[in-house]
Amino acid sequence: MSANFPEGIPEFLAVVETQSFSKAAEQRNLSRARISQIISRLEKHMGVQLLYRSTRSLSLSPAGETFYQLSRLGIDQLEHAVQAAQHAHSSISGQIRINSVGGLFGEAILAPILIRFMAENPQIEIDLSFSSTREDLIEAQYDLVVRMGSLANSNLIGRKLTRYTNHLVASPDYLKSMPALNSPKDLLEHTLINGSVKRWLFTHTTTQEKYELPVQGKLTCSNGHVAKLATLNSAGISRQPAYYVEKEMASGLLVNPLPNWQLSSSDVTLLYPKSRNISLRVTALVNYLVEAFNMNTN
Repeated sequence: MSANFPEGIPEFLAVVETQSFSKAAEQRNLSRARISQIISRLEKHMGVQLLYRSTRSLSLSPAGETFYQLSRLGIDQLEHAVQAAQHAHSSISGQIRINSVGGLFGEAILAPILIRFMAENPQIEIDLSFSSTREDLIEAQYDLVVRMGSLANSNLIGRKLTRYTNHLVASPDYLKSMPALNSPKDLLEHTLINGSVKRWLFTHTTTQEKYELPVQGKLTCSNGHVAKLATLNSAGISRQPAYYVEKEMASGLLVNPLPNWQLSSSDVTLLYPKSRNISLRVTALVNYLVEAFNMNTN
């Protein structure tokens, strides 16, 4: 039994991953108008809107998010199958240089996946850096870079690995001694602990009202362990990714002082140059990481 697959999936993936119709058109050697026509035809075929478009922004609809994740996984698996057939009698080997966001994500989430990849591919060597500076991927000669949060426009290919919810947290003891919080504006009267994100974007869970808070932290430290420790010791209020504070929130050691307001989530993105001929070993690791994170979120 054969499936009737719609045309336009590669173009849809290109638009999502470049966040631009123009960049996708350039990548696919098509005109912007042609890309737009292909996406519209795909949506008509599917019977659902996949993308929300405006003059300033481009985002996935809920149906589009599901379609993107499954399509990306399917294309990755197909590419992996082709590569496996083409290289059935060869094994991948050599060094892969990676620069990544560190902290708990790098140590407890990313590193175990890389170690498994090395175990399955004994001829692979990995040089992993957790430097906090924004490295120039090409100048620093890294093969891959893993970044969290918003990304500047670049000539790099971006593959989304996963997304993490962020929580506003404080200790109950800290909140007892400070004025009550009713909206994000009230945080201006509180002691804040900040990392690398200088503006916190809030959305009201009911009204969808948005508020962006410029953050001046009494303690500023890009190390998440330090920010969490300071928050647990009642030094102030901080913004923390879910994987840092889920246990503490479940036990009541940390609480959300603004439960009706949600902080924006953070995407984790894998970046690599589109102009460089990507080696088999790097391509294999890219597919391995995408599949590993996809399995962890399902």
